[in-house]
Amino acid sequence: MKNFTLLSILFLGIAFNSVFAQQAEELTNEEKSELKKQMKEDKKAVALEKAELKAAKKEQKLSEAVVKAEEKRISNLQKSQKKYDKALTAKQKAEIKYAKQNLKIEKAKQKGKTETADIAKMELKLKKTEISIQEAQANIDKYQRDIERYSSNSPSKVEDEEN
Repeated sequence: MKNFTLLSILFLGIAFNSVFAQQAEELTNEEKSELKKQMKEDKKAVALEKAELKAAKKEQKLSEAVVKAEEKRISNLQKSQKKYDKALTAKQKAEIKYAKQNLKIEKAKQKGKTETADIAKMELKLKKTEISIQEAQANIDKYQRDIERYSSNSPSKVEDEEN
């Protein structure tokens, strides 16, 4: 009997041990599933953070590009205005020179002492000055168009026209 009792205690111990082991294994399975859920949630949170960071970087780059385009537009506008003023001054000087040369030719013709070759040279210089006036006017027109283009408040329009 004593052996039977020991034997039954031994079997009961083994049975309880296997039941406890199974419960422990079930707990670890539950813990594993909870851990997996937590990992999935963490991955989703990290992915969401990455997406937000990427969107913020994209927005920052866009705003930087807008600022840079505006700075370039202003710079181009200032350059065009300087070139316009320079071309306008050149045209005015050429017109003054033209008027002086024309007056000189008229005086020479009135005196009658000047040879035709000298008058021809003067008229050639007059034509060159006339061409200079036309070139200056072309530059003025060009820079005026540039000023009008860069004066607009749309930086993207300026970038499109430059490309």
